[in-house]
Amino acid sequence: MEKLKQRLKKVSLTPLYSLLMALVIGGIIILGSGNNPFEIYGKLITGALGTRNGILQTLLQSTPLIFCGLSVAFGMRGGVLNLGVEGQLYMGALAATLVALGGEGLPSVVLIPLCLVAGMLGGAVWSLLPIVLKLKRGVHEVVTALMLNYIATLFIDFMTNYPLMAEGSSVAQSETFPEAAWLPKLFPRSQVTCGIFIGLALAVILAFVLKKTVLGYQITLVGQNELSAKAAGVPVGKVMVTTMLISGMCAGLAGTVEVMGTYNRLIMGFSPGYGFDGIAVAVLGSSPIMVVFSALLFGILRAGGTALQFGTNLSVKFISALQGIIIILIAAPALCSHLYAAIRKKKKTGKEELKNG
Repeated sequence: MEKLKQRLKKVSLTPLYSLLMALVIGGIIILGSGNNPFEIYGKLITGALGTRNGILQTLLQSTPLIFCGLSVAFGMRGGVLNLGVEGQLYMGALAATLVALGGEGLPSVVLIPLCLVAGMLGGAVWSLLPIVLKLKRGVHEVVTALMLNYIATLFIDFMTNYPLMAEGSSVAQSETFPEAAWLPKLFPRSQVTCGIFIGLALAVILAFVLKKTVLGYQITLVGQNELSAKAAGVPVGKVMVTTMLISGMCAGLAGTVEVMGTYNRLIMGFSPGYGFDGIAVAVLGSSPIMVVFSALLFGILRAGGTALQFGTNLSVKFISALQGIIIILIAAPALCSHLYAAIRKKKKTGKEELKNG
């Protein structure tokens, strides 16, 4: 019991407070628009969880967010800010597509694992350049990763419009995958697949790696302080590359699960920004297991947001604003503490200069 209490004390309540404050601020915005906050939030919850279709839509929206959130959260744990998840997602989807279309005739037990592995490798390879440039040339990974997002998106646009475009199609999309490459559906007449279980399994695996393995200890140590890790004999460069590769694999799986499960083909612009939403999911969840709950929360917001368009004058954009408020409120305490530390340091330096002068 004492051990459980100690663990609960370590859990940061900042995300919970931030969520509650975001709901309060959102309520004020709703009041300003002439609506009842309780009624609007009730519609949002009912739209996401009140019906079978709502629950299925919530699970469908949550699935890619789990992978993207895990990608960003794992990178952050190792001191790597991977903002290239969107590009890695697309490149993972492309790699899986090439294997799926080229593997016609193979049984599902062979083709599905091959596609998943190809998607992981596609995302990992695309994540390699930012971290290599950081270690070799000192280029910040955020800048490189963001630039690679645009390159990946445009490359997918080209591939779906020309080399991979389905014959006779007027839409930028590939041929339909052979059925052996389709992820099994969980429910009839729904797009929810076993991809969500892959995401849950991945969260458990990453949590185990971080908590119970030497690599996980090294990743955490590097994320906390690179200099201390180096002094302790940890191969910082190698650990950071490994962290980024695993992060890229998670992102690649997000795209793979989408094209193999939801669409059964590669479609231009199939991601509405899952990679960027993954940043919000990771910031709110922080640990692999909590990322799952964070993704479900954002899935509820996405699924319930469509219900707000009926009978209210609020648009789905309100949900985006609510997500932004949550992130700002989570980031604000850390930002304030950094600013306070910087001001104190500056004052201390100024006093020392006056004393020496």
